[in-house]
Amino acid sequence: MSETIEAPPVVESDALTDRYAGAEFGSEADAGQQQEDDAPPPPKPEPETKTEPDEPKWYVKRIGSITAQRKLAEERAEKAERELDEYRRALAEQRGETQPAREQTPDQIRAEERQRVATESAERERVAKFNTVTQTLAQAVAKDHGDGSVQTATQALISKAGMDFANANHRQVIEDISELPNAGAVYYALANDPDAASELFEAPERKQFAMLQRFASSVEMKAAPATPEPAPQPRQISRTPAPVAAASGSGRAVSSRSIYDGDLSMDDYIKLRSKK
Repeated sequence: MSETIEAPPVVESDALTDRYAGAEFGSEADAGQQQEDDAPPPPKPEPETKTEPDEPKWYVKRIGSITAQRKLAEERAEKAERELDEYRRALAEQRGETQPAREQTPDQIRAEERQRVATESAERERVAKFNTVTQTLAQAVAKDHGDGSVQTATQALISKAGMDFANANHRQVIEDISELPNAGAVYYALANDPDAASELFEAPERKQFAMLQRFASSVEMKAAPATPEPAPQPRQISRTPAPVAAASGSGRAVSSRSIYDGDLSMDDYIKLRSKK
């Protein structure tokens, strides 16, 4: 009885099985990666649209002016702190805690007193002069725009343009306005143009007068009535009769002599008599 040789069953190795299995079905990690690749890209964030309107120029300048004033207030606070330290040292000297300063002579005391009196007198004169200026300017504004316009215009200049009566440069600008021939119109126009007003008050002192003159000229030009064009003049027709044209052809020229001429000869006299 013959025996047949059967080939042993072919068994794939684990590595090969894993290779094909991974190629056909893929691993869980590959499946997750494939899902991430197939997922749609995240939407791009839309640019933010600016819904708030741009701030007016005068408002931005006003904010800058307020910031500058705050910085100035901080500097003044530091100065006050230093003065307080000086007062403390003076009090300490008075108590004998430190060496007292050298006493002043009577002449020095009198000189300081005269200086103090002169300073106070000058300040009173300045305040009185400025009060007169503001009253004159208020009357000019009220004359052109009514009594209520004075307070309205002043509040607008203070809140929008940063006008400060305690500022020496601002006081000088107000005095210069009061000396203009159209002072009331210029003050009222500045109140209604905060950009120009803030630029004027914040400008250096040496430029303020020239800027004010230009602004006043523009206000005067706007207020001036338009000059009408001159009407065309009618053509004049001369009433003098036209000169008589000389006779043409072979006709004889007309003589201008008469029988009354003194140098008339006898022949000419006879000819003129015969024509008549």
